[in-house]
Amino acid sequence: MSSLGTRFASVLGTTVQFAIWETRVSEWNEFLRQRKHPWSYKTHFEQTPEHPVVGANLQDAVAFCNWLTETEREKKLIDGSQVYRLPTPDEWDAAVGLARGRKKAGITAEDRLRDDRIYPWGESWPPPPKTANLAEGEIPGHNDGYPHTAPVGSFEPSTEGLFDLAGNVWEWTQPVEIRATPTGVLRGGSWAYFRAECLTSGYQYVAPADLRAPTIGFRVVFDDKRRTASLLAAINNDKKRDIEAQMKSFEESRKVDASAIEELRKKMQGSGKDDGLPDPANLKPAVADGSTFLNALGMRFVPLAEKSRMLICVTETSVRDYETWTRETGRGWPQKPSFLLGGNHPAAGVSWEDASAFCAWLTERDRATKLISPTASYRLPSDVEWSLAAGLADEAGVDPAARHLSDKAHYPWKTKPDDWKPGTLAANLDATKIPGTADSYSYTAPVDSALPNDLGLHEMGGNVAEWCADTWPAAPEERVIRGGSWLGSDKDTLLTSARAHTLKNATRSDLGFRCLLDLGTP
Repeated sequence: MSSLGTRFASVLGTTVQFAIWETRVSEWNEFLRQRKHPWSYKTHFEQTPEHPVVGANLQDAVAFCNWLTETEREKKLIDGSQVYRLPTPDEWDAAVGLARGRKKAGITAEDRLRDDRIYPWGESWPPPPKTANLAEGEIPGHNDGYPHTAPVGSFEPSTEGLFDLAGNVWEWTQPVEIRATPTGVLRGGSWAYFRAECLTSGYQYVAPADLRAPTIGFRVVFDDKRRTASLLAAINNDKKRDIEAQMKSFEESRKVDASAIEELRKKMQGSGKDDGLPDPANLKPAVADGSTFLNALGMRFVPLAEKSRMLICVTETSVRDYETWTRETGRGWPQKPSFLLGGNHPAAGVSWEDASAFCAWLTERDRATKLISPTASYRLPSDVEWSLAAGLADEAGVDPAARHLSDKAHYPWKTKPDDWKPGTLAANLDATKIPGTADSYSYTAPVDSALPNDLGLHEMGGNVAEWCADTWPAAPEERVIRGGSWLGSDKDTLLTSARAHTLKNATRSDLGFRCLLDLGTP
């Protein structure tokens, strides 16, 4: 228990202890009194000392943690190896029960799928009674009894005894490697939130680090670095013993050869992965006979035309596919948006150069397993091929600039007479800015969530904009971009014929790519 009366609990998958509730007004007021921290924020509703503090930005939350650490060290309550701080995003994942936070290794496809869908209270929607303080009146059938914040500990705790992991106030998190950044990541939802996708356990709300709001607070963790080192050493010793026991068992069996033993060693040491990918031995090689093709990453391709030697992926390249590339090649993903919800969402924050490198890697990977021929290759679609995939053939114009907005009627989704707007599940756009439309996603959506077009392709008009292979005329360092995104709302820029362009090494949080398989010459 801290000197302010906060109790802490251990969480599976972490070496820290979590405050069982969000930082209270009483604790915050003591901080303000002792530290003389500048503070003028006022709420528009009443708060008691047992309510969570609101209006704290990321810097305020860090200042509170530093003050509490210094105060308890001065009182000899903790030593120099012990600190109070904000939880990291990974630690928060573990606290809310996500497999990616608790298991660290050996995560299965089923684990990832569940992580994408689970809420802090389980898999049901709407939330069961007495589970969370959310936007009362906005969720059908939900009534929590609190129009604004609730006193901490008012709802059922998690299995480890943590309260309000869902709702009440958003909670700041901070990576261990603190970097000067204009944004921070909030977790958990608040009393004002009601959209289902914003309340999943894995949802990350990227917000300005200096944002103050009546829906934002924080909770602290207690990090004992000596305890952490001891726990990690014990984990490593257990892991070593497990490896040795398994190795001995295998070595004693004449039925297992050396390659199997080596495979086990890699798996036990964390390099083996149950990634849920199809077995290449069970897949059929790509052929130009009009059939679909499933590659070794589970990406499905369809012909651009009948018996075409160009096959295009039915979905945008996913986070799961892209991270397989980064993992196998050792490449980084420095601009990965923190709001990406799971492996089945599109990879965004990717440059044209990275997308092209992914295609080259995938080519070598599938050639090695003979799924594609030595003359076949993956690449980004050309500008003309992208138009054909989106249902717009025979455009006028000799290059992408000339073809830009040449057709003022065609959209990548089916339209009604005199109404350009997408129908239900047709595209993930910024629906809040398009009157008469709605979608279920504040940011990206799973790559296969929208209705397919006539060719069977999803999200040709939204979710993320997509790189094409072409250079923009008169700009040798710029490349063509096609399609709308989750930020799109303008009628003209959402036309199928609309083009954009930017530097080939640039990244955006709404820009990804789709692969094309060129089967080459017969």
